Amino acid sequence: MRKLWGWTLAALLWVVAAGVGPDYHSHDDCQVTSLPGTDLAALLCRLRTINSELDATNFTVIPRRNTAKLRIECSDVLFFQSSLQNKSFVRLRELQELDIEYCKIGEVPREAFLGLTNLRNLTLRTYNTDWSAMSLKIASDAFREQRNLERLDLGDNNIWTLPPRLLCHLGNLKLLNLSRNKLQDVTVLSFSQAEHFCAPGLRHLDLSYNHLVSVPAFAFAALKNLQALNLSLNGISKLEDKALFGMYSLEVLDLSGNLLTALPPELFQENKRLTKLYIRNNSVSVLAPGLFTGLSLLLELELNDNQLTNTWVNSETFTDLLRLASLDLTNNKITRLDAATFRDLTNLQVLRLQHNMIETVSDYTFSGLFRLHTLVLSDNRIKELSDKTLAGLRGLQVLKLDHNEVFSVDSLALTNSTELQELQLSHNYLQDVPKLVQSLTSLRTLDLSGNHVSVLTNSSFTHLNNLSALKLAANVVEVVSKTVFRALPALQVLDLSTNKIKTIENGAFDNNKHLEAVRLDNNLLTSVQGLFSELPNLQWLNLSKNHLEMFDYAFIPRGLKYLDLRSNFINELGNYFEIESQLSLKIIDASFNKLSDISASSVPDSVEILFLNNNLISRVQPYAFFKKKNLTRVDLFANKIRNIDQNALRLSLMNPSRDPPEFYLGGNPFECDCTMEWLQAINSLEETRQHPAVVDLDTINCRLMNNKGVIPLLEAQKLQFLCEYESHCFALCHCCDFDACDCEMTCPSNCTCFHDESWAANIVDCSRAGYDAVPDRVPMDSSEVYLDGNELSSLSSHTFIGRKNLKVLYLNSSKVELIHNRTFNGLRLLEKLFLQHNMVKELKGYEFEHLTLLRELYLNSNELAFVHNATFLSLASLRILRLDDNRLKTLPVTYFRRNHNMHSLFLGNNPWLCECESAAEVQTWLEGAAVVLRDPDQVQCALNKTVEVTLQLTAFNVSVCTNESDTTTTIRHEAYLDYVFLPTVTLGAFAVLLTLTLIIFCNRNRMRVWVYAKYGVRLFYRSEYEGDTDKAFDAFVSYSSKDEVFVTQILAPELERGSPAYKLCLHYRDFPVGAYVTDTILSAVETSKRTILILSENFIKSEWRRFEFRSAHHEVLKDRRRRLIVILLGEVPRRDLDPDIRLYLKTNTYLKWGDNHFWEKLKFAMPDARRPSRSHQLHTLAAQPPPGPRPVPLHM
Repeated sequence: MRKLWGWTLAALLWVVAAGVGPDYHSHDDCQVTSLPGTDLAALLCRLRTINSELDATNFTVIPRRNTAKLRIECSDVLFFQSSLQNKSFVRLRELQELDIEYCKIGEVPREAFLGLTNLRNLTLRTYNTDWSAMSLKIASDAFREQRNLERLDLGDNNIWTLPPRLLCHLGNLKLLNLSRNKLQDVTVLSFSQAEHFCAPGLRHLDLSYNHLVSVPAFAFAALKNLQALNLSLNGISKLEDKALFGMYSLEVLDLSGNLLTALPPELFQENKRLTKLYIRNNSVSVLAPGLFTGLSLLLELELNDNQLTNTWVNSETFTDLLRLASLDLTNNKITRLDAATFRDLTNLQVLRLQHNMIETVSDYTFSGLFRLHTLVLSDNRIKELSDKTLAGLRGLQVLKLDHNEVFSVDSLALTNSTELQELQLSHNYLQDVPKLVQSLTSLRTLDLSGNHVSVLTNSSFTHLNNLSALKLAANVVEVVSKTVFRALPALQVLDLSTNKIKTIENGAFDNNKHLEAVRLDNNLLTSVQGLFSELPNLQWLNLSKNHLEMFDYAFIPRGLKYLDLRSNFINELGNYFEIESQLSLKIIDASFNKLSDISASSVPDSVEILFLNNNLISRVQPYAFFKKKNLTRVDLFANKIRNIDQNALRLSLMNPSRDPPEFYLGGNPFECDCTMEWLQAINSLEETRQHPAVVDLDTINCRLMNNKGVIPLLEAQKLQFLCEYESHCFALCHCCDFDACDCEMTCPSNCTCFHDESWAANIVDCSRAGYDAVPDRVPMDSSEVYLDGNELSSLSSHTFIGRKNLKVLYLNSSKVELIHNRTFNGLRLLEKLFLQHNMVKELKGYEFEHLTLLRELYLNSNELAFVHNATFLSLASLRILRLDDNRLKTLPVTYFRRNHNMHSLFLGNNPWLCECESAAEVQTWLEGAAVVLRDPDQVQCALNKTVEVTLQLTAFNVSVCTNESDTTTTIRHEAYLDYVFLPTVTLGAFAVLLTLTLIIFCNRNRMRVWVYAKYGVRLFYRSEYEGDTDKAFDAFVSYSSKDEVFVTQILAPELERGSPAYKLCLHYRDFPVGAYVTDTILSAVETSKRTILILSENFIKSEWRRFEFRSAHHEVLKDRRRRLIVILLGEVPRRDLDPDIRLYLKTNTYLKWGDNHFWEKLKFAMPDARRPSRSHQLHTLAAQPPPGPRPVPLHM
């Protein structure tokens, strides 16, 4: 047995201050708080168990003095039984409140609470219901010393029975809770008349959630002071005639949730003080006449959810209930209401009759209910309201008649109900707005939804100056005129959803300045222009499921918070006035439309949640979500996005304490093109705090560009991200305007060509292109070439010369018969060669010369009958060789022995001969090559040429060989020629020198950029061009106003505050206001050493279309083009370009945003920065004649 808990805890005691004496100590499993205004303490102890196999508990360590409250909580995670021992709390004589919860105690012994003579409140909740087999048993005199106990809570203990007279010692008990147990008989409580000394002062008794089935007569006769009795949620099906006898003080009785079908006629004869009576949710079908007689103090009566009919709900049912304020008869079987039914209920305030079968309401039924303010008649079968049906309801404030069959309402039906504030007439058969509405001047809410109203007239809502909510949903309204709602100045909520509205006249809501929410969803609207712009308080607007084709943010008020546009035909989120920074929208739902393009102006700066899913979006423009600092979620899934620029998802720098916005991109037909590789790692860019979290990244698939199927984006390899091209000329290539240009990449006709982002992969796919010869213009930088499925017949010498980067070549299934000498000359990096399924008959030894890096060679399924011994000698790196399915008869064992890299060899399905001359050598090699040979079972040999008997080559017995053998050797053994050492070394050294020279020449500009970025030195350039020294600015930046985010927040900060720092003149930031554009641009160019042109689609479609802007830049292009630096921002359609710009891009180099080493290249093209103090004002700058420096190369 473990040491006693008290012994273990004694060393860990700590002193508690805050009102508790300095000598008060407790264990650190307990928390102590002082009771305000006293020197007493409350102790909360959280233990695993009490006196179990895990713990031996000693409560004597708790200080006896000053401890007034003790709460013990056991662990509800570990299901171990606890036990309460005798004299556990004997020292705590000052304890006034004891609370034990979650401890799985099975028994309370006789002296468990011995010594607790001052105890006032005792709670023991074991929650043994978690262990259905365990119930709490209490000794018969367990509470004999607790004579001062006022509150006893024994709920949730799984108690089945109690010992007789258990509570008879508790003379001061006021509250007893025995709920949520398994008690079946109330007599075990000893509260009958014979036991009149038991708990005579009890005020509240809770026996709910037990298993009581009946209440016998005199069951509670001793409880003459009882005020509240809760018998709800048992299984009581019978109450004896005098079940409530003796309870003269009873005020609240709850019998709900039982199985009662009837009540004894004299049940409440002695309960004259009842104020609240709950009999709901039973099966009561009979109410004896006079049942409630004498209950003149009753205020609340709930009879809902029973089986009552008109037989028992009549003029005699509620006699004497003069003070009744609330009556609930919901969900019964009442079919009619007679005039005398509620005659005596003159003080009734709330009457609920919904969910019955009422068809008829007699005239003047409610005429005596002067104080009634709420009448609920919903979900019945009422068909019409006459002028006398609701007569007399002068104080009525709420009337609900929804879900009936009302087709006619008399205009005088509510003549006297001038205080009515809420009228529910929804889901009836009304054809028009009832005229009685016009007389209800106090009305605040009117619901006419779900009727057949088709026309709204100018007089429909007159005199309703206080109406704040009008609901007309699910009708058949087609037109809303501009005067219909003019008489509703206080209107705040308007619901016109699910109608057939085609037209709303302009100005229809102009007089409703207080409108906050408008529903127009599920109609036939084609335009909403001019409807809501004059509603300053509008917060919520639903326009979903209409026929809208056009939308602009100018159509809505600036203060709108929620906008629902889903399921329309909108093709653009228009923003003609560029007011995205002035809007207050937080949630926008534009899903299920026809949107195709999203830009920064499409998304208000204030938006938090944006739904754009299920559209036709194919393009998300760069910086579309930049400066949207409140974004938390954007749904772009199920659109038509094939590729997306990294800057399209760029965000403003986020606060480190804030989670990044969640984006959904799944369900788009993404292509694994060369611009998409970044998306794989977007969720790893958190440290930049400028990209969202794509939460469905693992569900995104993308289509491989070279027709290789669809794969998960996260599984795509780096070289699988490809872009298609037809022609490409590198920046360093100067012969692209000529026909014979090796550095120009031109895709052959009938072929498809691809490249990755860095052009390390250059794939040419000419599969099944109908060629009878290898095309002449296969790009020189090709890395993979597919020529399979053609009719090439023969492969000429030097066919692939110059393709120095080619690594994979497919020539399979192309009917190749002959491979000439040096066909593969120059392919020194070739790793895989596919020649299977052709008609090659022989290999003469020279076909694969110098392919030293070839790793895989496929020659299977040809017609090979002869292979020269030298054929494979130069293939030092070969790992896979397939020679199966040919006509070979003898193995080339000599080569196979020399190649130690061979991994897989296939030789099956050839007519090998069992030659005695080489059989021993072959068998010896095959034994050592068991791992390499992948199809040994298919390697069969014939014993001779005439007898068709075959066996496995390894099983041939060389002892049967004779000197006379008629076998012939198919593979001839010729002497292998050694190369001369000195010529080889000489040629190798020359080749290395030539290669280094070419590398340096081809990368000379890149080296210049690197040297400048590393050491600040310009190789072969003058530090300053002639005439540049007196220029005011290092560069003038010309750009579109829509690209200002890129220029002012990315480009300018890097150049102006970076190292070195440049002096810039920005078009929209530094130009003087009101100056003539052409002169200002020319002045800016003349006073700047360089001109930076930000060329984007926005620039072409906006600024460039202005005559004065274009004319000024034409001068720059013609006269100053040598100083011009062009930065290409995003994708720019070449067809939209001006001829001068197109000529410049064709004949000069330019920078592209996002290129590798972009900043190094840009700063290399810039002049050397100097730091003199100069003014930024253009009007002080004088124009200077343009010098003519040499061109500056940009693409390195």
